[in-house]
Amino acid sequence: MFSKKPNDSEDNSSENSQNQYPEYNPEPAAEPEQSVYEGSSNRINPTKPSIISEGFEFVGTITSEGVLNISGVIKGKVTAKSVLVDSTGLVEGELFSDQVMVKGKVLGDINCDELNIGPLAEVDGSVSYESVHIQRGGKIKGHFIKK
Repeated sequence: MFSKKPNDSEDNSSENSQNQYPEYNPEPAAEPEQSVYEGSSNRINPTKPSIISEGFEFVGTITSEGVLNISGVIKGKVTAKSVLVDSTGLVEGELFSDQVMVKGKVLGDINCDELNIGPLAEVDGSVSYESVHIQRGGKIKGHFIKK
């Protein structure tokens, strides 16, 4: 695989052995990009959602400036930019968000700008909204309050 070059003379063998490999000069490390999370003026929503997985139960308050996917159970208060309650998800408590998509169950109040209710979804509580879309089969029990 590797072969040694033949030397023209044995006298230069010590010089060739010292210079047979080129010097390694690494390039300076690139400066890290500025984080989108530094400083409130440059804040951008994270691209990866926070996930409450199926089989996981959370009791308390969750606050997120990004997307929250709920496949497990949350008992308490949820505040996020966007919330998806998956078909296996359950929220018992209050839900505050710009966008809410419910495919599972919400037992409690929802306060949002845009609400989408899936065909197997169940909502029981007061719903405050700007726009709403309910797919055939979606169930809502409670009060509707248009903002």
